[in-house]
Amino acid sequence: MRRHFLSFMAYALLASAVCAQEAQQPVGEHSKSVPLTQVTIEGKQITGEDVVRKNGTAYVSLPALSRALGGSVVSQGPVAVLSIPALPETLCGETAAALRLSDSYRKAAVHIPDEIEALRAQALKPGALIPAASFDDIDHQIAEADFRAKTEADKSVSYALSHANSTLAIMYYKLRRGVPTDYAKQDQMDSRLCAIQSGYALEVGRLSGKESCSVLQESEKQAEAKKAASN
Repeated sequence: MRRHFLSFMAYALLASAVCAQEAQQPVGEHSKSVPLTQVTIEGKQITGEDVVRKNGTAYVSLPALSRALGGSVVSQGPVAVLSIPALPETLCGETAAALRLSDSYRKAAVHIPDEIEALRAQALKPGALIPAASFDDIDHQIAEADFRAKTEADKSVSYALSHANSTLAIMYYKLRRGVPTDYAKQDQMDSRLCAIQSGYALEVGRLSGKESCSVLQESEKQAEAKKAASN
């Protein structure tokens, strides 16, 4: 998703909070008030073009909001999906361990989600010509990273990355063969979620347990079933 994507529907999520901050200014300062240019969420600053004013109200862009909250946002046509991971404090004991990624796997795979999304941006361009080796290369990188996988979470992310890449390749070949665009792009929302949420997990070192990527959801359900069977 482009960084400059601004959705006023999404901006409304923080409008009331921003307005409340402005309302707390001392009365004597209203005459010399300075337009709001920065919002801080959990210590993370949102500034510049991600903060805009419309009709006297300040808004924050959806991509900037998702980054500040440690989440991910995926857009497909008129639909945007904002996913916010569960707070780390809610994870403990065996559950936290089951969702933790190993450092060795993270270092080996952390670049793969960005490469998948870069390839997706290229594939969606009209008339794009992508060598088949591009998809094969990502598959090879996923397989190489697998040699360093140690935890169940590592394996779940690996499956999700494979799903994202293979689904993307299928979409591209359908488009090349003249399949209607809407039909060819089916399942791309899930493919993007799998890539983006895997990327976030690789950055922070854990799965949240609340991912919306179908592959990660299935892996988490299997982990829960194993835990229940062992009790």
